Amino acid sequence: MVSLTAPYVSGFLAFREVPFLLELVQQLREKEPDLMPQVLLVDGNGVLHHRGFGVACHLGVLTDLPCIGVAKKLLQVDGLENDALHKEKPSGTCTEQLLNNDMLSP
Repeated sequence: MVSLTAPYVSGFLAFREVPFLLELVQQLREKEPDLMPQVLLVDGNGVLHHRGFGVACHLGVLTDLPCIGVAKKLLQVDGLENDALHKEKPSGTCTEQLLNNDMLSP
C-alpha cells in the first residue's frame, strides 16, 4: 500500500504517482528480472495528454520501457473531441471496420 501525500491536481498526475510506480518497476527489475514486462499499460494519458506528455510518457522515459496510456477520460486534444460521435459504439468487428476502411486501399 502506498500513501500519497501530494494532492491530485488535474494535468499533473505524473508528479504525484510516477515516483511510486518507478520504485515498483525498479524493485521488480532487481528482484525478479525474469518477470519484467515488455510494455506497461498505465492508468492515465500518454501523448494524448493536453500538454502532450502525460503520466505514461513520464514513466516510459524513466523506466526505458514502452508505456501505453489507458485513460478513463479523453482530455481535450487538437483533432479529438469528447462528443456524441466519440461515444458512439462502432458496428462490426475491428477486422470488419479495417477491411471497410478506404484508407487501407491502395
